[in-house]
Amino acid sequence: MQLDDVKQREYSREEVAKHDNASSLWVVRGNQVFDLTTFHTDHPGGSEIIMQFGGQDITDVLRDSDMHAHSIEAYRVLKDFYIGEIAAGDRRPLTKPLDGKDEMECIEEVEFLDIHKPLMAQMWWSSFSNDLYIREVHRPRHLPRPAVFFGNAFLEKFTRTPWWVIPIYWTPIMLGLLYLGAEYESAQVMAIGFVFGLLSWTLMEYSIHRFVFHYDENIPEGTIYQCAHFLLHGVHHFMPMDPMRLVMPPALSTFLALHILAILSCVFSMGMLHAVCAGLIVGYVLYDECHYWLHHGTSQNLYLNQLKSYHLRHHYKDFKAGFGITSDFWDKVFGTQFVNAEY
Repeated sequence: MQLDDVKQREYSREEVAKHDNASSLWVVRGNQVFDLTTFHTDHPGGSEIIMQFGGQDITDVLRDSDMHAHSIEAYRVLKDFYIGEIAAGDRRPLTKPLDGKDEMECIEEVEFLDIHKPLMAQMWWSSFSNDLYIREVHRPRHLPRPAVFFGNAFLEKFTRTPWWVIPIYWTPIMLGLLYLGAEYESAQVMAIGFVFGLLSWTLMEYSIHRFVFHYDENIPEGTIYQCAHFLLHGVHHFMPMDPMRLVMPPALSTFLALHILAILSCVFSMGMLHAVCAGLIVGYVLYDECHYWLHHGTSQNLYLNQLKSYHLRHHYKDFKAGFGITSDFWDKVFGTQFVNAEY
């Protein structure tokens, strides 16, 4: 969206200052007015951070490295909430960064997917080069509602998964595995297998995220491969705050689980296989629920907040690093931490 495409209205700073609460939250950035009412609850750093600047000028705040210097992608998201300009008598000179380029002028406008239309039809009929697709799909966009995948309402239902579906779906399967496994092995052996599976999940989480979800530049050229990538993980980077696309749909996770089961069945005997798979399921459920929280949860706990910042940096600054979700342990082991530890 070009700012010039919006029918401009003018507002005094006094008028903007009245919009300082959750029901109407406006901010000023460089004499431009933005309405963040539908966005503040989805702000990666939490709603309370934006709320404290409601009705104010955030030009310097966005550049404040002590608080958190925002990337160009943050300005791209902000741009979508533009509603007008500060009136002539209230305008202030815009101080530009040291490089002399205003951040809004650095946003590259590229024709990609229209987030207001069904996404999969656009993907299917697209002819993006892989370079363009990979670059654009990792530039976050935002909608105040879940994005639409399919124009068909029946198909659309299978693309939306609330967070609470995951434990409801997988807990009976996990309990069933433990019950069946007890027919083959003792409780002690089952406990060892369960703990082994639970701990093994952290490595599996890292490996799937890094080598499967982020195959990225290695996918073959072609729309079909891009569509597969988009369905598997691309959409999550394209719309990272979409609450219906933060946990994996049971159909997809079951498909992946059956492949993992086939591999593990070649390694473990009956009983131990059941226990290890049960442990992996518990690890997976905890991972998916943690992942949802990292995008939409808040906490006063320092560790959880650091984990949240670590993961959101993966989305908003560098998708080629920081593959750990529930921990950065394997990133440290395999050297895929962020170059600059600060977010």
